[in-house]
Amino acid sequence: MNRVLVLMSTYNGAKYIRPQLDSIMNQVKVKVSLLIRDDGSKDETIKIIEEYINKYPNNIELVKGNNIGFAASFLTLLKIGGKRNYNYFAFADQDDVWLEYKLFAAVTKIQTLNLDQPALYFSNATAVDEELKYLFDTTKNPLISKETSLVRYFMLGCTMVFNKKLAEIISENTPINKILMHDLWLNQTSIFFGNIIFDSESYILYRQHNNNVAGVGSSLNIRLRRFIKSFKKYERRHFREINAKNLLIAYDSLLLPKDRELIELVAYYRSSLKRRILLLFNRKIIDMGSYFSDTVLRIRILLGLF
Repeated sequence: MNRVLVLMSTYNGAKYIRPQLDSIMNQVKVKVSLLIRDDGSKDETIKIIEEYINKYPNNIELVKGNNIGFAASFLTLLKIGGKRNYNYFAFADQDDVWLEYKLFAAVTKIQTLNLDQPALYFSNATAVDEELKYLFDTTKNPLISKETSLVRYFMLGCTMVFNKKLAEIISENTPINKILMHDLWLNQTSIFFGNIIFDSESYILYRQHNNNVAGVGSSLNIRLRRFIKSFKKYERRHFREINAKNLLIAYDSLLLPKDRELIELVAYYRSSLKRRILLLFNRKIIDMGSYFSDTVLRIRILLGLF
């Protein structure tokens, strides 16, 4: 039976965490361990987790920490867990509910890939409201390429399951405190150095509520609000550029020359008018799946806010 280490970062998650913990511990056809890092909760989250530790003393471990943000918290968990003797790893949010075959389905798919290389599985997810009522499917036909990985966020971390090779390369090379989105980082690492497999089936109820750190939505109103919000902080205004520079630093000695050139186009597009024009008209990179999103990207490039 395959052993999977589930990595969960929590923060003030007392309202929804019990159903999620139950759904993780009720996974079938795999042996599950759960490593939790609490990111400085002020509510009853830790108390609830400790109740579950008493119930599953050999399967659940809690690490308490200061508030460092969800990306750094998840990557810290990966750095800790990646050194342990597990073949597979998975990220878990605190407020979702997993179907019982989620991990088994993922591991089965991953085993079709070359396990001597980093391998990442992600899937569709069923977006639901606070009462777990169906809203929509989140991921239908993702365009998976090196180019789109540099600009497009198309994988939900809560659906990700990955092998030890990916855990090791990230643990050994990632500047944890500089990464803005942990799931995007895994996406990019796996696509440049290994393999990715997508599952159109959904094995997760992806709960949407007012306290989501990240969420999904496709209406014009939601997209406009995200566009406006993305200009409020420096990191948000330049997150693609920043992330590309982090890739160049973290994987300096591992990148193929062609891949380095591609990443540099995004990382240093503001350094010259020529680079900006090349990026502006690179249709492989500027391919977000909709005219609206592509137009937004081109506006950001022209403004130097990519």
